[in-house]
Formats: sequence, C-alpha cells, structure tokens
Amino acid sequence: MKKYFPIFIAVSFLTFIGLGQGMFKLFDLKADATKVEKKITTHYESLYKDLELKTTENKKVKLKDLKTPIVIINFWATWCKPCLIEFPSIVTMKKKYNDDQIMVFGINQDDEDQMENIKKITKKYKLNFPNVADTDGSILEKFMISAIPVSIIYHKGKVIQVSNGAKDFSSEELYEKFDNLLKK
Repeated sequence: MKKYFPIFIAVSFLTFIGLGQGMFKLFDLKADATKVEKKITTHYESLYKDLELKTTENKKVKLKDLKTPIVIINFWATWCKPCLIEFPSIVTMKKKYNDDQIMVFGINQDDEDQMENIKKITKKYKLNFPNVADTDGSILEKFMISAIPVSIIYHKGKVIQVSNGAKDFSSEELYEKFDNLLKK
C-alpha cells in the first residue's frame, strides 16, 4: 500500500485540478459579460436609429439622417476631471477629420448653470464639435450610463467601440482604425 500512496496522491491531485477547471468553465463570467455587451451594443444601435439631438446652437440632428460614416457620442460634465482630460485629444482628432468623415456630439450632464458651463468649457478647450445640454438627464438615462466619461463610437450606425473612462482620441492606433473604417 505504501508504494502506491504517491500514485494515489498524484491521481487525487490531478482529479481535483480537473474538477476545479470544470467548475470554473461552468461559472464562466466572461461568457455572461459578452452576452451583456451584445445586448448593450444592440440597445445603443437602436437608439442611434431613433435619437434626435438638439445642440446648444438650437440645431436638431437625427443621427440616422447623418451621412457622416463615423459618429462619436461623448458624455461629459464640467465637474468630471477625466472628461476634461480627454478634450484636447478630441479637439486634435477633429482637426484631422472633417465633419464629412467624423462627427462628435458632446452630451453635457451638468446640473447647475449648464449653458454657462458649456460655453466656458467650449471656450477654454476650444471645443470644435457640437454639444447637447442634457438638462433632464434623459439621454444619459436612455443609454443607461451610470458613470462618465463614456464615448460611444459608431460606424454607419453600428457600435464599434464603447469607451468607459477617459480616452486618448489622438492615438495613432485610433487614427489607423478610423482611416480603415473611412475606406469602407
């Protein structure tokens, strides 16, 4: 019996490891996250078809009517430091791509002095894209967003990326991605 004891231990250990891995596969949370991401993406794409925005310059824009292939919706607020950090890269990106290539819509979430705050930030950061004052938070609610900044990048109405947190819009990788999408 003593000579088989190490074999018994090895077989028990390997069985334990195999069962453990099997259990992890049964409870694979990554698979659930993918299903959730697909539902969110589908939801965002349906919103794209129906969403009408009114900019701070009183222009009404229906996203589905835009001829621009790439549309970015960026949720922000003046009190949100990460939101402000990403503005210079958005401005730089918008200097590279015209409105026939990429449109950006900023959706502001300020509670107080909203129009005044939007004007201050637009001037300070030289924002070169239209903004929308989401006065009642209805747009944020439709997109089910609980924390900002969030940027949703669409290509011809299809979600290609959702970015939670500050994003570098002037990165070479993103430019390359945009250039490839604009060729399609």
